[in-house]
Amino acid sequence: MVPPPGRLTFAADEKRLPWLALLLQVQHITDRGVAAALRADGRKLACARGCANCCRSHVDIPVYPLELMGIAWYVLEKLEAPTRMRLATQLANHRAIDACPFLLDEACAIHPLRPMACRHFNVFDRTCAPGEDAFHTRPGEVLRPDRQLKHEALREMLRHHGVHDGRERRRQVETGEVHRLAQSLREIRWENLAARLSAGTQVGAAGES
Repeated sequence: MVPPPGRLTFAADEKRLPWLALLLQVQHITDRGVAAALRADGRKLACARGCANCCRSHVDIPVYPLELMGIAWYVLEKLEAPTRMRLATQLANHRAIDACPFLLDEACAIHPLRPMACRHFNVFDRTCAPGEDAFHTRPGEVLRPDRQLKHEALREMLRHHGVHDGRERRRQVETGEVHRLAQSLREIRWENLAARLSAGTQVGAAGES
């Protein structure tokens, strides 16, 4: 039985950064969608800590503006010093790295704040082979998150962009228009975040990244 996921909480930071509570709620809905799909499927996941092949083979990971703000906040304010310094070096040279720039020691350095796309990607039976994208090689073994909860998470995220009307949020999600907001994770100028890490900059009250 897959237990319902808990919501990540940073009470003081959520009070200081109003957008953070929304992001954490979006991630909680996303995680609930994954848990619901696992309960419905019944198979055991092959994914586990130490397997990072998908972090190398997936070159087009979509990440939304609200998620980018969360990543910047987590990196700048929550990572401990040794990891911060190693990550700063890696982010500064991310163009030369053939993997997700946040992959350190075969693990995700930003795992609690990882994007929706990463939260959704899970495989059954066996882990991905090096260079394999299971979406294409064995789609029947890729977890399909609960569609209703996936769409709910996207609708909630649109609040960050000033879309509060329920019908309009539903339209943008169902037509796929919401995905125009996303950027490819590997194409983002992470060297800017590396510079802020080296300078010891914190996320401001407006959550700028």
